[in-house]
Amino acid sequence: MGWYKEYKLVEDKMGYNLIIYLNNEKAEFSNEIIEDVKENILTLNDEINKFVEDKFSDIKINSVKLMLGAMVIGTIPFAGHVKVHAETNSPNQVQAAPVSFESNRLDTVGTVTASKLNVRSGPSTSYSIMHLLWQGNRVKVIGESGNWYQIRLSDGRTGWVSKSYLKLDVIISSRQEKINKVISLSKSLLGTPYVWGGSSLQDGGFDCSGFTQYVFKNVGVSLNRVSYEQANQGIAVARQNLEPGDLVFYSLAGDGRISHVGIYLGDGKMIHSPKTGDVVKITDITTTFWESRYITARRII
Repeated sequence: MGWYKEYKLVEDKMGYNLIIYLNNEKAEFSNEIIEDVKENILTLNDEINKFVEDKFSDIKINSVKLMLGAMVIGTIPFAGHVKVHAETNSPNQVQAAPVSFESNRLDTVGTVTASKLNVRSGPSTSYSIMHLLWQGNRVKVIGESGNWYQIRLSDGRTGWVSKSYLKLDVIISSRQEKINKVISLSKSLLGTPYVWGGSSLQDGGFDCSGFTQYVFKNVGVSLNRVSYEQANQGIAVARQNLEPGDLVFYSLAGDGRISHVGIYLGDGKMIHSPKTGDVVKITDITTTFWESRYITARRII
C-alpha cells in the first residue's frame, strides 16, 4: 500500500484540508518513539507534493495533516491551487512547507559540552546546518522538541541543537513549573466532595471534568467543560509514556464512550473526582477495573 493507508478531505474556507493516515505497518512509522517517527516523515515532502498533484489537481488544498492512528504527527500548510504535472516547472506548483512540530517553551541557559556542535534550522538532522558552536559556549535556550533544544544565538537567530551536547543550568522550565502547580493544586483539593455539574469551590465541589478544568484554569490553561471534549485537546500520549500532569480518560460503562477523566500523578496513580457520594481522591489505575476501561490520554502542557 505504500506510505499511507487512507485519506479524506475536509471542507475548509475557500478549499479543503487533506488528512492522510500514515501506514503504521511500514517500519519507519511503527516506531513507538514519536521523535523518530517525526524525523522519518520529513522525507515525505516530495511524495506528498506528488500525491496532491496527482489526485487533487482541480481543487484547492489548504493544508495536509499527517495522522498515525488518532495522533497528529505533523501539519503541512499549502498555498494556491494544484494544477500542474510533475514534469512541469510552473510557478503555480505547490511546494510543501517543512513539517511543524509541537514544542515546549523554556527560559534558561546552556553550556556546550561537545568540541564542536552543529546548530540546525529545525529539530532533526534532516535540517540544514546554520551555525557552529564550540565547547564552553553558553547560549540562551528558549524551547525543546523531542531530543532537541531550541536556542537563540547572540545575533538574534534561532536554531536547534541536540540535547546530548548542551548542559542546561539548573532552572525549572516554565512547562515543568506549570505541571508542578497542577499536581500541587489538585492534591490540595483532596477530600472535596463530588458535585454533579460542579466546576468550582463555589459550587461546593466538582464532577470529574469540572475538577480537571478548574485545576488547569488556575495555571492558565483552558480546557473544555466535558470529558469527551477534553479528550480532543492537547496531544495523544501512549499509556506506556504517561507523565505527571497528563489527562487520562475512561469509559466507566465499558462501552468505549469517554465518560470520565482524571489527572495522572505518576507511579500508576491518578487524582480525580469519581462519583456522587465520593470525594476528590487518588486512585491506583493499574487495577483490572481501570485498565479495562482505559480509552486514551492527552498531554495538555
